[in-house]
Amino acid sequence: MLFQRVQPVCRSLEINDPLICTNGAQVWGSPDGPVWACHAIPQEVALAIAQLADANGWELSTTVGPTTYWRQRPDQALGPITSHVTVVATNSDAIIGDPLRILASQPEAIEGIRPFCQQFAGQCYTETYYGPHGQVHSLGVFALQANKGTALALVLDRLGIGRERVMTIGDNPNDLPMFSHARISVAMANAPDEVKQKATVAAPSNDEEGVAWALHLLSRNLVHEGGNGAYLQ
Repeated sequence: MLFQRVQPVCRSLEINDPLICTNGAQVWGSPDGPVWACHAIPQEVALAIAQLADANGWELSTTVGPTTYWRQRPDQALGPITSHVTVVATNSDAIIGDPLRILASQPEAIEGIRPFCQQFAGQCYTETYYGPHGQVHSLGVFALQANKGTALALVLDRLGIGRERVMTIGDNPNDLPMFSHARISVAMANAPDEVKQKATVAAPSNDEEGVAWALHLLSRNLVHEGGNGAYLQ
């Protein structure tokens, strides 16, 4: 999730811990900083992706710094919608710097951008996201160094925390890099099979408050190590 969305939630809950945002593209020491890591897509690579999208009439959501840019839809006014969202005439107009993330939701855009990015394998990669019923929801493009596992490893190192004290929760393949850094990894019931197979605990789905279930489980210390992984007491 983008930092601009996470920060106000953390403040309202009085959470002052490190934040991993935008699929690991940014790591913040706290909701008020400092920034511990920032990995962005090279501007020239992002511009090539944007130009491909413009040539095919695809809509992208592109985040550069604190602002997310949406390509203009018919009859939609140009300019800011909120303090962090701005409508631009073309996808290329959004590439004013190195983006933290490019997001595509249209099926044809997903199918076109995924193979296109293979030529930039040393500079960026794509991540496919799935909805609660297994359908492809969107495609994200990120800098090569941006992933949740690397980000979590940085946080644990900074805080001096070992994996035996860590639990991770995931519902999409982009959560898998975190699992190797945790003693307990929890997969939502709506997660793809590849995520469930790598997890040590299965939780209810997102719609059934699976995250709350996992946090409650942790707070009551009901997860223990067994011969075949974690189990419930």
